[in-house]
Amino acid sequence: MAKVTVEGKFPRRIGDYVLYSLEDQIIIRAKSGFTSEALKTSPKYAKSRNNASEFGRISTSCKALRLALRDYLPKKNNLLVVNSLTKKMRALLVFDTESDSGDRTLARALKTTEAQKELKGYHFNPEIVTSLDYTIINNQLKFITDTIVIPDGTTSVGCTLLALAFDFETFASALCESAIDFYDVAALPDFISLEVPKIDTTNGVLFTLLVLAFYFKTEGGYVPLEDDRSNVVMILA
Repeated sequence: MAKVTVEGKFPRRIGDYVLYSLEDQIIIRAKSGFTSEALKTSPKYAKSRNNASEFGRISTSCKALRLALRDYLPKKNNLLVVNSLTKKMRALLVFDTESDSGDRTLARALKTTEAQKELKGYHFNPEIVTSLDYTIINNQLKFITDTIVIPDGTTSVGCTLLALAFDFETFASALCESAIDFYDVAALPDFISLEVPKIDTTNGVLFTLLVLAFYFKTEGGYVPLEDDRSNVVMILA
């Protein structure tokens, strides 16, 4: 590559070189030989094709998973939610040790206990990563409330437990939710105990999730805060 000074117009190609302007200078470099056809067939770009193939499958899986949880995920920071989930799921592909690069899938990766452990404690809302001290015994969740971050303008916390079955091969899902339990922020108990809802199906990966949303109580009931970026959506198990 070289930088040259040219007055007036200049050719875009000279033999095996291309010329283009950059910050008031003319750059001349050799042709790369890259074409869209080469990307599809050349062994040189095999790794790029493998990465693109896996990324496409992950993106589709993550979109289907977000749609299954669309009523609970925060809307104000949607792009952050999307990118964070895609990055997390992409990192789980290493646990699919049965497949070659390019053929790895989340369905096979999440059959392993190692990948499942990596998802435990995952926050769908990366703006609020709460270290929650909890136990689940005999289908009963118990957690300490002192780490909950209460946003300004909140008078009440709403707690919901979700049981989600999600098939990473077919993208079919089944969701069962508990009723919302409301707690006054001014009298928030040290511990909250909730029953995990039961789900009939055993197809796919079974998730238990906790949703914490924040409200302002009025005479007419509980009104959710307009800014939902403080909401917690966390995989417990």
